[in-house]
Parts: sequence; structure tokens; C-alpha cells
Amino acid sequence: MFSLRYENKMAAPIGKAGKVTNITKRLVNSAAVKKFGDYVLQIMRDYKSSTMDIFKDARDRPIKAAFYITGLSAIGYLGSTNPDEDSFDRALVDASNDLLQVSDLVRNQTSDSHTQDLLEMRNKGVLKRMNLGVCSIMWRDNYSRNLSLFDSTCTHLKVPWKEFPERIVDIGVHGRWLHLEKAMIDYDINENEFEGDMVR
Repeated sequence: MFSLRYENKMAAPIGKAGKVTNITKRLVNSAAVKKFGDYVLQIMRDYKSSTMDIFKDARDRPIKAAFYITGLSAIGYLGSTNPDEDSFDRALVDASNDLLQVSDLVRNQTSDSHTQDLLEMRNKGVLKRMNLGVCSIMWRDNYSRNLSLFDSTCTHLKVPWKEFPERIVDIGVHGRWLHLEKAMIDYDINENEFEGDMVR
């Protein structure tokens, strides 16, 4: 009996300490929740105030607001229609197929040469895309991205920025690749075919 009573007396403080610990945790948790709630409310007030200021400024300066809205809409549209690398590959394959369906006698040499150069660079893996958000740039690197040689991975041997404009092979915007489209104009007309007639 003595041992049981002693153990019960010893267990009582432990139980009280556990209750105190639970109450402390609840207080801490409630304080943290209240602090987080105040933080969220403050953010909501800031966003509400900013939104009201934007609408007020738009009413006071409608031309400026229209200019900003038009600019943001244009940026959003160009960003959504920004062509990717797969789009360039499809356009290049389509251009190559169009040229293959044309006889050598009437095939435009400029179109054919441009397409063959792009296909060669694509097969070597040196064509790379730079995403600018509203447009894309396809450019020619020195090495393939799959190459693991020292020269291809060393940052000091990368293409310098001053040479970058010379390495641009195409610019993609609004879902189109401008240089490839320009090169494919009159792809079924061989200009050399009429040189003899012009000399005569």
C-alpha cells in the first residue's frame, strides 16, 4: 500500500506539469495564429489600398491608364505566343519538306542554302534558344549541349557577348520565326534560271 500511495503522489506533480505544458503550448499556438492572422490582414489592407489607388489614378489619368493597359496586354500576348525550340524544329522540317517537293531546276538557291545550313547546325546540336519572355532567339553555339569536353563546359571559353549578334540565326515572335519565313519567300522560284535571259 505504501508503495502504491507513494507512486500516486509522485505521479500527481508529473500530471500537473503535463497540463501546464499543454496550456503553454496552446497559448503559444494561439499567439502564433493571432500574429499570422494580423500579418495576413495587413497584407490584405495593403493590397486593397493599392488597388483603390490604381483605380483612382486610372480615373484621373485615363490616357496614361490606357497606355499602361495596352502595353501590359501586348506583353502578355507576346509572352503567351512566344515560340519555343520545338516550334522552330517543326518550322525547319516543314521548310525542308517544302523544298524537297520542288525540282532542283526551280528551287530557290537562297532558300535551300539557308535551310541546309540550319539543318546542319541542328544535327550537330549547336543551335540553342534564348528565351526573352516576349520573343525567342535561336543562336549558334560552338559546341553541342550534350558535349562534356572541357572546352564546352568552361565558363571562360563561352561565346563572348560581343560576338553574340553575329551568331543569331533566327528571331521568334508571335509564334513565327522571322528569318526562316523571309528565306522561304519564293522558295519555288530559281532566280538563276532567268540570268541567261537577262543577259540576252
